[in-house]
Amino acid sequence: MQTTSKHKRVVFIAISAVLFAVSLYVYGSIALDLYKLEVARGGRGYVTDEVWYVSAARIILVKIFKVEPKQPVNIYNATVVFRIRPSTQQLLNLARELNLSINTEFRDLSAVYVSGEKSSVQLFIKSLGNNVVDVIPGWILPDKQDINNFINWEHPPLAKYLVGLLMYTIGDYPVYWRIPVILTGALTVLLVFLVSYKITGNVLASLTASLLVLVDPISRALFSIALLDGYIALFTIIALYLTIQRRYREALLVTLIGGCFKASSLFTTIPLLVLVAREEALSKSKSVLVFTKSIVKYTVISIMLYVSILVLVSVPVMSYMGITQWFNYALVGAVKWHASTKCVGAGCPVSSAPWEWFIGLNSFPLYIYPDGSVLYASGFYPLWSLSLLLLVLFTPLLYTRERAYGYIVLLFLGTLLGYIGLWIIGGRTQYSFYAVHFTPLVYINLAYIFTKILPREELVREALRQWARVISDIISKLFLT
Repeated sequence: MQTTSKHKRVVFIAISAVLFAVSLYVYGSIALDLYKLEVARGGRGYVTDEVWYVSAARIILVKIFKVEPKQPVNIYNATVVFRIRPSTQQLLNLARELNLSINTEFRDLSAVYVSGEKSSVQLFIKSLGNNVVDVIPGWILPDKQDINNFINWEHPPLAKYLVGLLMYTIGDYPVYWRIPVILTGALTVLLVFLVSYKITGNVLASLTASLLVLVDPISRALFSIALLDGYIALFTIIALYLTIQRRYREALLVTLIGGCFKASSLFTTIPLLVLVAREEALSKSKSVLVFTKSIVKYTVISIMLYVSILVLVSVPVMSYMGITQWFNYALVGAVKWHASTKCVGAGCPVSSAPWEWFIGLNSFPLYIYPDGSVLYASGFYPLWSLSLLLLVLFTPLLYTRERAYGYIVLLFLGTLLGYIGLWIIGGRTQYSFYAVHFTPLVYINLAYIFTKILPREELVREALRQWARVISDIISKLFLT
């Protein structure tokens, strides 16, 4: 008996290790392929909004932490920004004299990119005198106006710190930018397997859920490029794991820390606040008043704690921007930015409403391949639609003994309501790549329903009975009163 248990444990560990390794390989391969495609087409290596986050990470590294990205051996690369750009011929002649490679293909940013021996690059800069207003060492900057001063204040800094750390320790190179999110993706896949097994006890269903996360188109895209949203998926599955263990406060803390990568993590605090308040109300008196007071109390505490954590991790940025400017931009300005409509009409990215993420409408184009095909930020929407439909159908089981399913329902719907609420108050320019936040929940929900609910006829009947009662009550109030 003990030998059998030991063998099961070994197999379980082996499955987990293989899942993690395969995930690293899949996401790492996609990241590398995207880089090779960019090199082949003469691009700059950035994919979609990487131009903002990676550039901000580099600027933070150089201008705030006062260190330079690690450069290739015997080669020094720098984007040189001008007040008034000299003639292209003058720049080419000077680069030729100093035996430097030069890229003059900038239109919006008055700059050139030079590569060669460091002393020669320094002489190039010195020769151009006061006309040089900035020098950003490392990989070539995107051709965006004022990108050499951009620190992406509307989003918290932790993800950019991670990218900057990789630039400093390993090198400023497209595949290296993506290492943190590749690891994040692999951990997410692994945790989906572990959490699914914890709540279903079914290895096959848990493995299927994790493999679906691994191969889902939105996962393969978002865990292979240096955007912010992949991190939120990891914090969400960690929060679900803690919630299942009834460690609601720790789960709440995890989502607050996730909010320092991207503020959308805070939407998952909505259901967690309900759970914390409910726990406190049950321990005192089963009173609606106590529950309401607890909701208010923990909401205030969470806001104060989040701002405190954000201030702590933003100290370097505050020292650069100044406290007042940081407050106006990173707090007040960020709230206004997220709750506003940023860009509409021709020339703007394709935005989508949160419910459209589950039916594959208005998906955001992340990358256009050389053959003209498009990499869209879209989940495998037949399964996403099915997961949401079944979630709603079996929501009445939230009030039954199916406690684990209640947690899935709360985190799934509570988080979704956060995005819908943002849309209602004016944040209409949301993009489909935000939906990667839900990827772990979509597939864990399906794993649970197909193993723990659908095989039990009494649970299906109970859910249908509850919905019939609700619909009957609505009809009677609308037409019979």
